[in-house]
Amino acid sequence: MAKAKHSFKEKWGSFKNFAKGEPLCAFMGDSYIEKTNIMNRREWRGFVDTAYDFAWWLGTWGKMSGLILRDPVRMIRAFWRYRWLSGYLCTPAMVDRWTSGDRGIPLRADHHAINAMVSDSIDTIWKLIRADRHFGETKWTERTIGFDYTLPKHIMFGFPGYEAINIQQHPAFMIPIMNKHYGCYYIDQAVSTGIPQDMCTLPLVEVGVAVEDEYPDIGNCYLATNNPCDANMMDNAAMYRRLSGDGKKAVHAFVTPLMYDDPTTKELGVHEIYSAIEFLEGQFGQKFDWDAFADGIRRFNELNIHETNKWDVYAKCDNIAMNSMAQAFWRIYMYQQGANKHFEREAKVIWKYFEKCLKKDIRPFKYRHRALAWSCGSTYYDSATCWLYQCWGILTVINMDSLTGHNIVDTEDRDEMMSDIADLYARSPMRTHTVGGNRHILMMFETAAKFNCDMIVMYDDIGCKGMAGCQGLLEEEFRKHPEFHIMWMPHALMDCRTVPTAEARKVVNDYMTTVLHEEPVDPSLVDFDDSEGW
Repeated sequence: MAKAKHSFKEKWGSFKNFAKGEPLCAFMGDSYIEKTNIMNRREWRGFVDTAYDFAWWLGTWGKMSGLILRDPVRMIRAFWRYRWLSGYLCTPAMVDRWTSGDRGIPLRADHHAINAMVSDSIDTIWKLIRADRHFGETKWTERTIGFDYTLPKHIMFGFPGYEAINIQQHPAFMIPIMNKHYGCYYIDQAVSTGIPQDMCTLPLVEVGVAVEDEYPDIGNCYLATNNPCDANMMDNAAMYRRLSGDGKKAVHAFVTPLMYDDPTTKELGVHEIYSAIEFLEGQFGQKFDWDAFADGIRRFNELNIHETNKWDVYAKCDNIAMNSMAQAFWRIYMYQQGANKHFEREAKVIWKYFEKCLKKDIRPFKYRHRALAWSCGSTYYDSATCWLYQCWGILTVINMDSLTGHNIVDTEDRDEMMSDIADLYARSPMRTHTVGGNRHILMMFETAAKFNCDMIVMYDDIGCKGMAGCQGLLEEEFRKHPEFHIMWMPHALMDCRTVPTAEARKVVNDYMTTVLHEEPVDPSLVDFDDSEGW
């Protein structure tokens, strides 16, 4: 489809609007390079905000350069060996997608949130590479161990001097976020071994990385888990072979109950925490430090307090300081990583922006609909919620995977603390509302009402057998709730070939025009080809 060209007057109306970066209509699609979602120049946000945004862009490149300079030889060898590592060269483009359309306070709050994630990712990748036996052993090789990517690292607070890495997170899970095509390569490698392709594509990417022998060789043990679902458990055999060195390293299955809110399973959850601690004590030859553990959990509690305070703002008013992408990724990333200097520093800054919005009654987002996004979203279409807002005025206030692990842990009584920790580990992303009984899935209506939403966006991961089995139940329940506009948005999680981003947009476009009879906020974003984009 040929792009329509829009004049300065059509887009900006006046030089004053141009100077402030306040267009009459953004016409964002006009700026995309043909067949991509990549802009042909920096987004114009007004003189002040464009300069501010550009400074952060330079800072991102600076941080990435700093990673190389920590040990240039080791890092160059890592780039040569690991295909996935080159995907992180797309990080500045990812930041641009996540802040697209931002002005004023949201631009600043979002950059601080993203800065925590970028800084922590750089630290994490460095910890992986410096401990990797593929490039020679160091003092960190045996002191850095692998956790499954869905297993939070909070118990490591009790082992000062040791590091845990969610080992599939950066080589597998985040790669389609950087460049949507990267996941496809690893899926093909997994399928080439005989694994069917019609399953969840996330474990396929994880297995593909294992098939290619692209996981760093760290530590002398590995912690597996049954989180979040059956598909992840299915890939444990491949993960065991690769991450244990065919059984040379000790492996511990750190499991959490599926019926996690059933009182009869709480004792099992606590037992698993103690069992994991005992396993790590044996591997490290070091006793668990309960004081250090409690201190780390108290710091994590502070982050959760900041988070739930923001949720109160999302639920009760429009003084929201973060866009939907920054909010969602900040939450899921912070939960997995636990408390560290990057998130503790930026959480305080972000909350100040929320307080400013509240104090001055600043309402940055002009929306038509407040939406709850339910089920698991796509990684290769990470900017879907941004498109929903810019094209149709649908502001995604909160999403399902943000509502995880937010309970405040009692650090004064050890028994209560361990019970709370078991609950924290059981309520992980892609799991809290998808296992343990259909009542958890159906909490969407209660949640949508709590956050004052008039719309529910149902992500439809076509490879997820668990959620696919619930669709009949969900359609029946939808009919009982006419107070919400409910639409499906399909995707294939990690494989952009199976459900292209254009197809996902078409489903939404059809709903908005034929069911709600609405006109788009930005017509240039309704139909565009981004098949070769990132």
